[in-house]
Amino acid sequence: MEVKGRRGPAFVAELNVPTPLLGVHALETLGFKVNPRTGELEEISPEGGYLLQTTNPAKP
Repeated sequence: MEVKGRRGPAFVAELNVPTPLLGVHALETLGFKVNPRTGELEEISPEGGYLLQTTNPAKP
């Protein structure tokens, strides 16, 4: 999937609904979250999200 120019893997479920829905997991994978007060998409990580991390920051 692609959101705001970032691409990454996501699980997709095709549903017969009037409005498409993009889940929290998919957004976090790309480094985004939805601000619950404004409904706006916000960046939480400049490089992408949690699943795209290749190193363990807790280990030197």
